[in-house]
Amino acid sequence: MIDTIKLILPFSKRPHWYEKARFQHGFDADTGLFKAVANPSSENKKKGIYQPRLTYTERPVRGGKNYELAIELSLPKLMFNNNFSELDDADFEAVVKKLSDTIRVTYGIWLFPHQIRQASVRKIDYSKNIIFTDRTPVSNVLANIRTADVSKVYDIQNTDFRNGGHVYHIHSNSLDIAIYDKVADLKQERISPKRSREKDGYVQMNLLDELERQKTVTVARLEVRLNGLRKIRSELAKIGVTHGITFAEMYSSDTSQKILMRHWQNIFDRIPKGLLDSDTAEHLLINDKKANEDMKMTEALARVGYAYLRQDKDERYVRNLLEGLFNPSQYRRFKQKNREPPNPTQLKTLLHITNTLTAMTPVSIQDYTF
Repeated sequence: MIDTIKLILPFSKRPHWYEKARFQHGFDADTGLFKAVANPSSENKKKGIYQPRLTYTERPVRGGKNYELAIELSLPKLMFNNNFSELDDADFEAVVKKLSDTIRVTYGIWLFPHQIRQASVRKIDYSKNIIFTDRTPVSNVLANIRTADVSKVYDIQNTDFRNGGHVYHIHSNSLDIAIYDKVADLKQERISPKRSREKDGYVQMNLLDELERQKTVTVARLEVRLNGLRKIRSELAKIGVTHGITFAEMYSSDTSQKILMRHWQNIFDRIPKGLLDSDTAEHLLINDKKANEDMKMTEALARVGYAYLRQDKDERYVRNLLEGLFNPSQYRRFKQKNREPPNPTQLKTLLHITNTLTAMTPVSIQDYTF
């Protein structure tokens, strides 16, 4: 669904609420641009209270001025104080009311619900949290995604693999795509907000505690960020959407699903599938642990070593080798408790992302707390 969005509200003159609004003012004498901003206060940040960011501008134009109010916010953080929980179409009117109330109470600005509904969208971030409940390491998912050759699909400035492999990032002037480890990003936020992918992580530090309690749950997050009217209209045209760009029209789980799926499919189609479930030590280790939750590290590493020996040698040769190097009873104990080899899971993991985007079912942190 939608995470961060930038809404623009035009006015025919300076709004009546302006004089009492809590803004910091600025004026550029060279351009004649008057700008006033309102950002989250330090006090509310400490309390974990989420606030939208506001920018009011008066821009000289021929014959007068343009008056605009820009509101930038994360919709799920406004509603839930986190963006792990996701919104649905049925939440729209509640979002409009909460935004109107929050801006009035926090900044002293009165906006009617119909003004918010009809605000135009200048920037929009679509997102989906992909939940794995089988200990799948997100870093391994990202390593597989990294093998995709997307250079012929995107006019990119850079593709990088940041924060120790926790973020896969495609960036161009008006398009930004990222797939990252949600839990690892929250840990980066706890160290320093400058190190995390997200803004305003201060409101969801308790979310990290909840997710860390879930030892088998990992979370990959897919984001597609569209910046500017031209890019937004271009994306809508590519998925066959012809509606306008008001908040009410853009607030759509169907549109969100189509845009996220389009970009995920661009990446997925260009991953060399033949290499996904090759018998690398890393894949063997991950598949084994996912199939056997009670397995200890010593046993897992022993099984990887044994599997590598068996790749080009028969059982008799490996047995003679190990019994010659170690006590024969150790080999017998290893074979007695040896488990069935796990099924390959690398491609299955990527298909789980596809299935999650197809279903587009909202997730909630309440489903993962005790």
